Amino acid sequence: MPALKILVVDPIVKSEITECIDTKWLRIKSEGVTLNFTCLRKGPSFIETEEHEKLAVPDLLRVVKNGEKQGYNAIIINCFGNPGLEEAKKLVKIPVVGAGEASFLKAKTLKKRFVVITTVNEAVVRVRRNAKKHGTEQLLASIRPLGMHVPELVQKQRLRIALLNEGKRTLKEDRAEIIVLGCTAMAGNAEWLSRKLGVPVIDPTKAAVEVAREQVKSKSR
Repeated sequence: MPALKILVVDPIVKSEITECIDTKWLRIKSEGVTLNFTCLRKGPSFIETEEHEKLAVPDLLRVVKNGEKQGYNAIIINCFGNPGLEEAKKLVKIPVVGAGEASFLKAKTLKKRFVVITTVNEAVVRVRRNAKKHGTEQLLASIRPLGMHVPELVQKQRLRIALLNEGKRTLKEDRAEIIVLGCTAMAGNAEWLSRKLGVPVIDPTKAAVEVAREQVKSKSR
């Protein structure tokens, strides 16, 4: 069986952030899956608010439509906020998966209390909105902002210190059983954080690849 071709769309314009995120995606080994990457010509430089999401949608839909024409089996919207996800699903016949959507679906399957570690306070409303949308609001113990803007997440050492400190606090104060990394720029830290804290940590990157693969297989049956 030929490898599945999945297009990973960073719904922002090309920058150090997109290069950092794509490098982390390349480390994800998924047998039988080929990942290709792209970003927007026009849109925000990062996404933290609903206004940022709205700016991303027009060009994102162009990229999604082109991805289907280019023969991709599935498309991943590489943002925890899932900008343009519903519009994209209606636009093409192939599966379109949001990184945040996939994370919530995985948390829902595990049926345990979870916390989302996000970037800044402005992102909290979007996380709560999507948790409710995907039916996980009852399992959501808390949403924890790191106080780091998306461009700052490329500072690996600083990010890991912040994740570890916030993770320890939430396990103690919120009785959370699972941690979800609430930004794709945090991808690549899940296994490390899980070892440090002794609880499962959901990586939005890995979750999106898994869900996209499952949806393609389901569609072909």
